[in-house]
Amino acid sequence: MKNRSKFLLVLVGMTTLYGCRGDPPVEPRVTPEIGGRELRPPRAGIEVGSLYYVRETPTNSLRRPANLERLCDVHLARYNVMPSSAKVSDIDLLGKLDADGSLNVVKQALVNVGLSGQVSRYYEYKLVNVTQTDISYQDAQRIFENRAFREDCTAWRENIAGQNWGQYQITAIKTGDIEFARKSGSGLNADLSAKLAKVEPGIKASIKIETKADFSGKGVVVVFSPILRNQAVQQ
Repeated sequence: MKNRSKFLLVLVGMTTLYGCRGDPPVEPRVTPEIGGRELRPPRAGIEVGSLYYVRETPTNSLRRPANLERLCDVHLARYNVMPSSAKVSDIDLLGKLDADGSLNVVKQALVNVGLSGQVSRYYEYKLVNVTQTDISYQDAQRIFENRAFREDCTAWRENIAGQNWGQYQITAIKTGDIEFARKSGSGLNADLSAKLAKVEPGIKASIKIETKADFSGKGVVVVFSPILRNQAVQQ
């Protein structure tokens, strides 16, 4: 929160320096389809089949990003489960931030230097070389019924249940490489390049604070598909 407050003060200063030129143009807000729930921060080591918890009220919603914390490991080979793996399309992470309203201050900073408030007009922030790894619901259910009620896992889940935090089993993950860059052509115009240079540090700081991630990363999980497991604990 301290970092975020410092960043907002910097951008407020930028707004004062460049002069207020009104609010950014209103654009239709459409939540990008990323095929699951966003993991924040993105990282390696999230495994399909395994159980995790999130410090939140249990939910089936995929809209809000989540930070998974390990609950009970699962070794798929013990259950004769072989996950499927396939290449899928790149994922637009910038569009997701915009839809969440996380880029509103940055958009104003662009407007204040005489540019469009549409961040995606100048920058790309996406997951490339994306692979989806998943198991079937039937396999996930069989694993859960066997693993979740063993002594070690039951004890952990009971502790989490006391906090009323969400418990999830992961059925799919999307893994890839994070890329952030100016769009091609944004550096060809000297005036445009100079204006972007003024606001780019703030844009990068905003994205880093929101996603809790850097602008590069190889083989990291950014999207996951969960099954809510809290109800099964109560049975």
